[in-house]
Amino acid sequence: MTREQNNNYFLNSALFSGLQRLSVMVFGIASFFVLSRALTKEHRGVWDLFLAITANIELFRQCLVRNAYIKYLNSSNESEIPKIGSAALVMNIGVTVIIGVLMAIFNIPFSNFLHAPALARVLYIFLIGLVILIPFSHFEWTQNAYSDFRGIFWAYLVRQCTWFTLMLIHLFVFDGIELYQLAIYYVIGIVAGTFMSYRFVRKFLHKEFKPSWDWIKTLWNFGKIILGSGFSTMVFKNADQTFIPRILGTATLAVYNTALRVVNLLDLPSHIISEVMFPKSAKTAGGGNISQLKYLYEKSVGSVLSILIPAIIFIAVFPGFIISILAGNQYLDAVIILRVLLINSIFTAFLKQFATIMDSSGRAKANFRLISFMAILCVVLCYVFVKQLQSPLGAGYAITITHIVGFIVSQYLLRKHYNINFLNTFKYAIQFYPEMYRKLKEIFFKKWRASL
Repeated sequence: MTREQNNNYFLNSALFSGLQRLSVMVFGIASFFVLSRALTKEHRGVWDLFLAITANIELFRQCLVRNAYIKYLNSSNESEIPKIGSAALVMNIGVTVIIGVLMAIFNIPFSNFLHAPALARVLYIFLIGLVILIPFSHFEWTQNAYSDFRGIFWAYLVRQCTWFTLMLIHLFVFDGIELYQLAIYYVIGIVAGTFMSYRFVRKFLHKEFKPSWDWIKTLWNFGKIILGSGFSTMVFKNADQTFIPRILGTATLAVYNTALRVVNLLDLPSHIISEVMFPKSAKTAGGGNISQLKYLYEKSVGSVLSILIPAIIFIAVFPGFIISILAGNQYLDAVIILRVLLINSIFTAFLKQFATIMDSSGRAKANFRLISFMAILCVVLCYVFVKQLQSPLGAGYAITITHIVGFIVSQYLLRKHYNINFLNTFKYAIQFYPEMYRKLKEIFFKKWRASL
């Protein structure tokens, strides 16, 4: 594939991947706005728990199956593809059944442990949605493996829009809504998204169902490492959320999370490019093209930096304005925390693509070791700094130091294995703007010519 084809791939794929994530974010904000007014605080808290639990369930299934499926589908012979797809589907079904059985057994005691007995009922309803997630996720991962992100975008848009629309209609007609009704509409949304996804994925599906025990073992051996990395990432991401309320109280956590919410929005480009790059780097690694893998990493990080750096500069200059718009003047204490956390978005861009390169090229253990080390380091530093400084800034310093250490180690490994030079990413960041201009000019010129 030529450089020009690679550029087109990144731009087209990133567009639909970005739209998919943007649609989820927009509907998330809109539903929060509506439900905060439609539900009591207690029921709102139960629904938040429900969303967090279902998100973690989907993340667990993705870590165990998705990356392994995409990697081997893009690095194996054509004759093996039906076996790989069948093995991934078997694993998907098996993992989902195990999760469903555990939920059925522990829903009530788990809900009582959280002092949220109403949670059990909505989780039982979600068991239906969990079954439907088997085809939904298999369709999504298959499209991801073939780098077709259009169907994923439309599936999530229909899924979110269906649930949100049914909720609004219910509120308009009945002027109130119960949690179990929200859960039913949530499941209906998954069903609608699955049908939409099938329209796009059917051209990639093989009629042969040929599960192979060897491939199931291969996917499992790879997936369990990714799952370990996912668990370490979860620990790393939640260290600050654990120690700040325990040591400083929940009011301080609210101020800290105001700054963190802004930083999380900055991480969106890194997640989008990571999703786009994984199948491409898996295919490149399977062909043994190290120079192309080097280009993919440097190009993808450069694309992220081209968006991140201007955004970071703007936020650094006007942090008070942004905080007051998002949360109000009562949270202006978050300004200094935001300034400390901002730089971490740069490190996240490098580390996110490092994980993608390592996982897709068969070095998932190296990524697992690094993220596990970072998780342990972050937990220790967060506790020590927050305790000693008696300030949420301690968590900001701890996360920044951890990211710096992770950046240094990751760049050493990338240089060693792929001859990657992180300085080249800034060159590609500068080149991104004229490339984007030429691409947009070409698109609009074609449309203009077609209209004549």
